Amino acid sequence: MFSFLNGIDSSFQLAAPSWVIPGTIAENCRFLVGKVNEVALLFFEAESCLAYTEADLPNDLAETGLSFHIHHPLDLPWHEGGWKVAEIVLALNDKAAHLDPKAHVVHPPATGLEAAKIIKDFAAAIARSPIDPDKILFENIKENSLIGLTGTIADCGMKICLDLGHILAYAQHDLLRESGLSELVAMLHLNAPGPKGRHLGLEHLEPEGFEILGILLEILAADGTVTVEVFEEKSFFKSLQLLDDYCTTRSIK
Repeated sequence: MFSFLNGIDSSFQLAAPSWVIPGTIAENCRFLVGKVNEVALLFFEAESCLAYTEADLPNDLAETGLSFHIHHPLDLPWHEGGWKVAEIVLALNDKAAHLDPKAHVVHPPATGLEAAKIIKDFAAAIARSPIDPDKILFENIKENSLIGLTGTIADCGMKICLDLGHILAYAQHDLLRESGLSELVAMLHLNAPGPKGRHLGLEHLEPEGFEILGILLEILAADGTVTVEVFEEKSFFKSLQLLDDYCTTRSIK
C-alpha cells in the first residue's frame, strides 16, 4: 500500500499512533506491521490504562517486528507533584515492559512559576528508576509551549517532542528560537491543526505549515522518530504519502 519504509529517508524512525483504524491497540499494531517502524501506544487516560492487562497488550506484539513508545496520559496529575506523575509513568512503563518502550512522550505541567520545579522533581524520581532520563520527551501543548523550559529539560537530561500542529494552532513559533533546541528534539508529531484541537492530516497544511515542517526535520536528531499523529486511516496514509513526497523533493533540492 505504501512504500515509505523502502524509500528515501532512513535517518528517522517512522511511527504511527495505536489508533489508525477502529479497534484495539493490538488490532492496530497488527494492521501497521510493514507500514511503519514504530507504534505510539496511546495511554491517554491514567485510570483506565493503569488497569490494562495482557489482553490489552498481548505478549505476541513483541514478535511483530515493530518498535514501541508510550504516549502517556493527558490527565497526569501534575497538581499532585512531579513524584506522583513519575509513579504513574513508571507503572505504565511496567505494563508495557515486554514491548521494551523506546521513549515516553509526556505532556508537561501547565505554564506557571512552579512548572520548572515540578519538572525537576519528576526528573529526580525518574533518575532513580529503570527509565533513562533521555527517553522522556516533553511535548509542547496548548497549556505549555515549553518556551522558557528548554534549559530545565536539558539540565534534567530529558528531551523534547515537537508537535507541528500545536506550534501552528497555538502560535508557538518562538519555541523554535529557543537556545539549544536542536540538541533536544528526539521526536516529531506531524499533523495539521483542526477545530477544537483535532489532528488533521498533512493534506490540510498551509504553505507555512510545510515551511515549519522543513525546520522541524532539520533539527530532529539523526536517530529521531517521526510520528504521523493522525487518527483516521485514509488521512493517515495520505499524510504518509505527502511526507514521502516532501522528503523526496527536499533531497532533490
